[in-house]
Amino acid sequence: MAESTLSRQLSRGSLSPEMVIAFCRAYDRSPVQGLIETEYINDYEVEGPDVSIALEKATNQQLLDEIMKRSDPQARYLFGGDEDTIDLSPQLSVVSDADDMNDGTVRPFDYSEYAADSSEDETEARLERGEDLID
Repeated sequence: MAESTLSRQLSRGSLSPEMVIAFCRAYDRSPVQGLIETEYINDYEVEGPDVSIALEKATNQQLLDEIMKRSDPQARYLFGGDEDTIDLSPQLSVVSDADDMNDGTVRPFDYSEYAADSSEDETEARLERGEDLID
């Protein structure tokens, strides 16, 4: 840098952004920090875009990739994925009793007994079957 340029800027009491960057690089300091300290930029301006803005601009694939990075091994196991994929339509099953948990045997869960009755009055249908109304 020219000595006259430096002298002129010092006599004005401020350095140009280019001069700040050059000094920071010469003295192994962060140019960004130098620009913040000389008030050319604000610290919030270097934090990147607001999260909501970034999410709007992210593709579905980028969102899924980030979810996969954050997924723990148990979630991958539950959803049937390996290290690179996750099946978003899990095939859930319930262990029939505590003994089954020890050997890993599971039986498919039968949802039919919990499905809503198709009759107009489900309460009446439950009473006819002799079911308790209070679970």
